[in-house]
Amino acid sequence: MTTSSTAVARGPGAASIGGIERARVACVYRPNRGLGAALRDMSGIRFIRMAEALARRGHKVDLVLDRGRVLSSNLREVPYTSVRWADYDVIKTFFHSGFSFLAAAGGVDHPFIVSKLGSVVGRAQTAGVHFYGAVRERLSEVEEAIARNSRFVTVLTDESARLWQREHGSKPRLLRVPTGVDAQIPPAGPNPYRRLGIDGPVAFFAGNIYTRAQQPEVNELWQERLNRIGRRLQRYGVRVVAAGNGDTDRLDAAAVLHVGSLEASAIWDWQRYARVGLVLAQGPVQDNESSKIYYYLRTELPVVCERPVPNAWLVQHTGHGAVVDYDDVEAFAGTVAELARRPPTASGVARYMVDCHSWDVRAATYDLVFDAARRAHG
Repeated sequence: MTTSSTAVARGPGAASIGGIERARVACVYRPNRGLGAALRDMSGIRFIRMAEALARRGHKVDLVLDRGRVLSSNLREVPYTSVRWADYDVIKTFFHSGFSFLAAAGGVDHPFIVSKLGSVVGRAQTAGVHFYGAVRERLSEVEEAIARNSRFVTVLTDESARLWQREHGSKPRLLRVPTGVDAQIPPAGPNPYRRLGIDGPVAFFAGNIYTRAQQPEVNELWQERLNRIGRRLQRYGVRVVAAGNGDTDRLDAAAVLHVGSLEASAIWDWQRYARVGLVLAQGPVQDNESSKIYYYLRTELPVVCERPVPNAWLVQHTGHGAVVDYDDVEAFAGTVAELARRPPTASGVARYMVDCHSWDVRAATYDLVFDAARRAHG
């Protein structure tokens, strides 16, 4: 794709900056969820934050949700009950469920669909994919439909890209767009652990631990592993606190304090006042990245991460934490305890995350793609 030195706006609301035409984009995930609900888990945060970043770049972005309202000059919510797919240059679906809704709503004949996938599962079970049985088969069926109907597919990791290409070849075209982080975050507030009566160092685990309906194997694995890590860290005087969605009935409350899901704007203080951020792999091989790493580093929280996680390289690259072998709980807990004893120091890693890994940096990847869609639609 190339850009011209000049661009002519076509149709109502069209614009161009630097030769790139700004597109009308519909973003689709789970339309019957409100904005507040979406901002309480990472998949919803990805959906909202990417839409906001695309709007900041000048694209006219509509979030297909449960009501209509204007959020900013380039960002609106539109009711899913009255959306007109033909009005858009691009339909950007988020995850398997977003594409499934588009199919149910009769929108898959749109000529320019960009499908964002958080995970790729493929037709057959592979070592790095931790969806199993009927759940994986259902997701695989959605991927087949995505391959038939989408112009581009966006994945998070090289591992997922290789699996997609093995399954579907070079069409649709692939984009690799990892998770981003907020460039602007709220100023520091009160220490949330004090409200819980915790005065000592905290090791914080943020994010969805899944459910028995969604990923029962990972849910059981992570609850069991958090229990073991929490019990060992008690010997060092470090408290494990976890936050996020998912089934938690197997967590040992004496070893792990689970505080439920947190609204996106609140997560930063839980990270600021912790001493270490915890990242667990889903198995001895893993294709999917961990969004936790980006967020921990955004607040300069040292990270202890298991080696199979594909974006563990960020911890090594920044030097802001440590990477340990898979399922070596003694080494994991010992490393966490060692880092927790160190006084917090400013390292500049937060600036690096904003400069290189913000949602705005990620959104720039789509400019040429959307430009092509706009010109084709115009």
